Amino acid sequence: MKRDTRQAILNTAQALFREKGYNAVSVGEIAAALGISKGNLTYYFKRKEEIVEALLEGTASTFPTEPPRALEDLDACLQDMERAGENNAFYFRSHAQLGQLSEKIRARQREVYRRYSGLLRQGLANLTEGGLLRQEAFPGEQARAADTVFLTAVYWLPFCESKGGASSFRTQAWGMLCPLLTDRGRAELAALLPG
Repeated sequence: MKRDTRQAILNTAQALFREKGYNAVSVGEIAAALGISKGNLTYYFKRKEEIVEALLEGTASTFPTEPPRALEDLDACLQDMERAGENNAFYFRSHAQLGQLSEKIRARQREVYRRYSGLLRQGLANLTEGGLLRQEAFPGEQARAADTVFLTAVYWLPFCESKGGASSFRTQAWGMLCPLLTDRGRAELAALLPG
């Protein structure tokens, strides 16, 4: 029964966070939505951040485990990053705040950054070796490009909301990466993203 209540709390909190955003949902509201007391909820989770920690622990990564070797592979990574933002909008809207409220969340953010940016950096190096990206114009250019893609993914949703309209992260990312492509890379990208 304890496991069922804990999971019900997580499911309800996630639904409320998605609907209203992290900051607009209180522990009391989560408890009320479940029909339990706030005290009963805090038996499982002492703070709201602990609920987010548990939600993050239960989220399986869908990001490829191997660095991209072709533009199609890189495009799959960008699409995965876009879906992650859409599926976890509440988290990305409060990304910086959550990292400040919980060291456990902050540690996970750092670990995700290291893993994903490492895969992106290696992928850009692979694409350079394959003749799809030009050689770096200055040292560290590709590492900075990988960081820029990652940074954009994390803050894309709040940025779109601030500017008053949604647009595609994937398209934005390709726009940032296009200047790094060789002529062959641009031709392959045009075939990959028609129109």
